[in-house]
Amino acid sequence: MQIRRIDAGLALFIGLIVLAMARYGAEAFASGPWTMADDARQFLAWGARIGNPSAMPHDLLADYWQQAAPPLYRALLYGANALGIGPVGIASLLAFPLIGASALLTWRLAGCFALDRSRKLFAAICVMAAILHNDSIFSGTPRAFASPLILMMMLGMATRRHGLTLAGLLLSSLIYPAPAITCLGIFALHLMDWRWPWTLRWRSVAMLALAGVTVVASGLFFKAGLADWGPTLLLQEARNVPSLATFDGRSSIVGRSGDVAWLCSARIGFLPAIVNCQGNGDPRLILNALLSVLPIIALWITGRRRHDQNPNAATAWPLLPYSLISSLICYSLAALVAFTFHLPARYSQPVLLVMGSLAFGLLTGGWWSRGMDRLARSRPMARMAIITIAALIGIAAFATPKMRLVRPASSDLVALIASTPHGTRVAGIDDDLAIIPARTGRTVLATPEHDIPYHRRYHRDHQALLRSSMAMGELQQPVLTAEVRRQNIDLLIFDRHFLESGVLPASYSAALPPPHRIAPSFDRIAPLRAASCRVIETPQWVAIFTSCLKRPAP
Repeated sequence: MQIRRIDAGLALFIGLIVLAMARYGAEAFASGPWTMADDARQFLAWGARIGNPSAMPHDLLADYWQQAAPPLYRALLYGANALGIGPVGIASLLAFPLIGASALLTWRLAGCFALDRSRKLFAAICVMAAILHNDSIFSGTPRAFASPLILMMMLGMATRRHGLTLAGLLLSSLIYPAPAITCLGIFALHLMDWRWPWTLRWRSVAMLALAGVTVVASGLFFKAGLADWGPTLLLQEARNVPSLATFDGRSSIVGRSGDVAWLCSARIGFLPAIVNCQGNGDPRLILNALLSVLPIIALWITGRRRHDQNPNAATAWPLLPYSLISSLICYSLAALVAFTFHLPARYSQPVLLVMGSLAFGLLTGGWWSRGMDRLARSRPMARMAIITIAALIGIAAFATPKMRLVRPASSDLVALIASTPHGTRVAGIDDDLAIIPARTGRTVLATPEHDIPYHRRYHRDHQALLRSSMAMGELQQPVLTAEVRRQNIDLLIFDRHFLESGVLPASYSAALPPPHRIAPSFDRIAPLRAASCRVIETPQWVAIFTSCLKRPAP
């Protein structure tokens, strides 16, 4: 009976993936009843409508974010609801299959570039470590699908399985179009015959035309759905938007010096933000370049020298420079019309994160293989020490994924709001309000987390609602009663420190232009109690039920 040998590298890779999943599972499902992904607070603000289409009426946040959900993502949420899984539940569970699919695709893609075990293992580990520390795959949003779909498209091109590539382009265009456009450019370069004289292959042209129509039509259809909220912001206008023009803003696009962070930043920079970067002058951009773009260039320069007898090498290796070329072209075009077709970074960063990390892993694996061979002959103890250190670094990397999970500072506040009737409308100033629409299905007037400025009408209306919430925080009659009635508010929630000091929490200050304070209003709670208003106070927050303010005057 033949005994099948276990691939030690594959076993190690699987073990690290299981470690990352276990770490995520513990944080997402065992750290508190209201825990959820950071960005999902926005994308699921309309979630109550999935089970009840009439829920959250006249809700600006729900109206906008329901329209902002791409078709395939929306279908996923409705499908999960039919199986009894709520939107927050499916968003939290998504990470498990997406990590598993990414790991499988990564291992197979790495095998297209290298048969050598060390290089294949290092390449796969580097790609997955980058994906896990990018936080997208844990976001529970359409962006979570970016990395696995990019891997799917790259694997299809590397193995000349064009059906797989076309399927990836279709799926990506329906759920997260920006990387699909960049991958379409890679596909175009991949289909070209670069031998001289050039020959026009009609089958390739037809295939590329089909892919182009699919991606572009899907993107334009999605953009048209958001037209009612537009037009989109212009770059020169962005410098006057607080959440864009301050580094600590929710959607910041500038560095510390105020310049647009074209080179390195999470939302608009060309380079993948593997290490958090704060502008064009931040020295950490060198590290990001070393981990992504420079390895691609290094392998591009030496790409004609094959490192093994891999049958897919001739097809796979050109995908590295193609990725860089397409990313640069698509990023440049997106930067010229910034915000019109999404953030420029969304065109370059997801693709370069995957392919740059793959190139870095291939280089590192080659150095490792040669170094270990020499140490095995001369210094076996040093070899064992280096292997141990590398193993500890790998374990640490996979045990600390960047999950960006949020938990309310006051779980009792969320529980209180969740206990109110489903039609309750909430307003106020408190950071925990951002989690309320997605977690409880109650309408919240406005929060800094939902203050996304790219569509002017939405941003204008949301800013007005933030100001209205601030005005209600003054607790000054008759303004308070007028605003409560105008906005039909049932429950006011205020951060206690805000009422006592009049100073807005930092997240609100980053979203609103000055002034960022009101006169302290905590003493005005006493007259509300005298008027038979129900008021609940804790050391962290104050809740005011407004039925007393809605009653007609005697």
